[in-house]
Amino acid sequence: MIKPGDTRRGARSKKPNRLLTIPTSHICELVRWVLETGGVAYREQGSAPVLHLLPFRLAGGGGQAMPVFVSSEATLDNWRDIVEYIDARLPAERRLFPAGAAERQTTGELLGKLDALGLATRDYAYSMLLPHPEILLPAWRRGIASWQQVILEKAYPYIRTAMQKNLPVGADYVQPNRAKIEALFGEIDALLNDGRAYLSGAQPGIADYALAALAAPVIFPDQYGGEFPALDSLPQEYQAFCRQLRASRSGELALKMYREHRPPRQAELDHHPTSTTPQNLASYYLARGIAQLTGAKVQRPLFGLLRKHKPVLVLGKFGIVTRDADVRETLARDTEFTIAEINAPNMQRLNGPFFLGMDRSEQYSREQGALRRVIQPNEADLIRRIVRHHCDELVQAALPVGRIDMVSQLARPAARRFIEDYLGVPGPDEVTMMRWMRSLFHDLFLNLANNRGIQQTAEQSFREMGPYLLNLIAERRQRLQNGEVFEDFLSRLIKMGLDGQHDLDDDGIRRNISGLIVGALDTTSMASTLIVEQFLAKPDVLARAKQAVDDEDKLLHLCFDVFRFNTMAAAMRRHCKSGAEIAGVKIPPGSEVFAFTASAMFDESAWPEPFSVRDDRPLDRYLHFGDGMHRCFGEYVNRIQIPLIVGSLLRLNNLRKCGCLLYDGPFPDQFVLAFDR
Repeated sequence: MIKPGDTRRGARSKKPNRLLTIPTSHICELVRWVLETGGVAYREQGSAPVLHLLPFRLAGGGGQAMPVFVSSEATLDNWRDIVEYIDARLPAERRLFPAGAAERQTTGELLGKLDALGLATRDYAYSMLLPHPEILLPAWRRGIASWQQVILEKAYPYIRTAMQKNLPVGADYVQPNRAKIEALFGEIDALLNDGRAYLSGAQPGIADYALAALAAPVIFPDQYGGEFPALDSLPQEYQAFCRQLRASRSGELALKMYREHRPPRQAELDHHPTSTTPQNLASYYLARGIAQLTGAKVQRPLFGLLRKHKPVLVLGKFGIVTRDADVRETLARDTEFTIAEINAPNMQRLNGPFFLGMDRSEQYSREQGALRRVIQPNEADLIRRIVRHHCDELVQAALPVGRIDMVSQLARPAARRFIEDYLGVPGPDEVTMMRWMRSLFHDLFLNLANNRGIQQTAEQSFREMGPYLLNLIAERRQRLQNGEVFEDFLSRLIKMGLDGQHDLDDDGIRRNISGLIVGALDTTSMASTLIVEQFLAKPDVLARAKQAVDDEDKLLHLCFDVFRFNTMAAAMRRHCKSGAEIAGVKIPPGSEVFAFTASAMFDESAWPEPFSVRDDRPLDRYLHFGDGMHRCFGEYVNRIQIPLIVGSLLRLNNLRKCGCLLYDGPFPDQFVLAFDR
């Protein structure tokens, strides 16, 4: 049975997934291996046999089942359920289960045999080793809770008695279990006799991983990820049986899987690896408290007063602009209210010149123009196919659970996979890409206080990402020159350079593609999440959105209009170079001006019925993505992505919150939603 997950937050970001294990267990090893192969972040909490029952039950596990896996969405306590849950959420290239129905059925039948093998190897190992606490206890002590280490030796006689009572283990079971293992190895050997490299064919699949892990108690691989005794410490009969099985075709494949496919153990985590904001629990709640006190609900009445009585307010070297017409004028007068002083220093430090940090210039026109020429007339259909495919896959994976973390299991992975498929940048792996994108975006656009910790995290990400992108560009160019065909944005940009259509060198391409991908992930995730939060807070609007779910244009209008109630960027910052005047108010030279787009979109003079959610306002009037020459380059894509991401959730029956929206610094980071299956 699948139970609800754990939606409580950790000290920095949402907590990593938890895996409660018996560290010596080969079943736990299989789940650990699948998590690490998929790059899924988790924190292991180990227990000794029998002593595991209490923590497993407290975590939501039931009976004798193990391990227990706890995510924000679900709690699972059966290895088959866990590996299917994990696999369904991985990028396609990392999945271990086959895609076809017939192949999945064959794999399922094979996993049934391997499950029986796992029980037999467990029972054989305990039958041989329970009389030898001097062998078992050192292995059991490693990786378990400190309170269990204290009592383990004294509790051992009771543990042994309980295991002998509840499992088919003991002297009378040695030969029957040995016979089962030999028979199952024989069946697997027969499958391998046709010369296939793996049980799954040419590439390893879940059956190969299951064989290797579940056979581990009788082959003792050197790369085992849990806690085993040394092979030469076993009784002689046990050692001889292990060597016999190692020499079989099945044993050779299991050892090969460990040698060639077992990744190093994941480093112990104290926070989720995609979290980039250095903070503890106290600072988190302080920051969120300040955000609530200064958030959209507080801003709206304050902005209303300013629009009425002081639409342009100057406080020393700071200017605040709140009316729609004045905000648009400020953003349009880009030679007087400039952006280079705001964005360029951080961009130069982290990435090099990018057009979002440039004022009007020949370089700005040349580089932005080159990027715009890459976009083809039929892009909307291509973008729509990519986004719909990934959203459908991620929502489909959530259907058996009845819950979905909108941020970590829909919006962010869909945006990351879009970056791979459309922009052409896969990244080393999904977690690394998410860490790079969030840390760089945070420092470039949201680190108003120039927090050194945030800067250092971003600098580390750039040191990793810069060489990766240069290598990717060089490799992609070579493949294009060899005649391979790619349809993604990066490949088209490189090919245009080969054809003489722009003069960007490799570093110029790197600067511009990195600028695009940094803005393409968390912007999409943040916008989609805040829109869904607003829909759920307004049941009447939610009902209208559900009715419009198949009308993409109407749904987009509703999304953009409800987004006004908590938009992702309340203001656009500009630098007043030489002094200027807005609405008759003089702005001193050197001032920093905040053009409050969140206020402008509630200006009664420009937005009829501003506190109503309407679907008939012109899309170009919205200021969620800025205005003027620096209106967000990605708005075109987001107009397609956002209704598709949001719509994939609106189609679910009885969609509702299952825990509140949690943040990592300024970023929505966890938003678990429930629905009727």
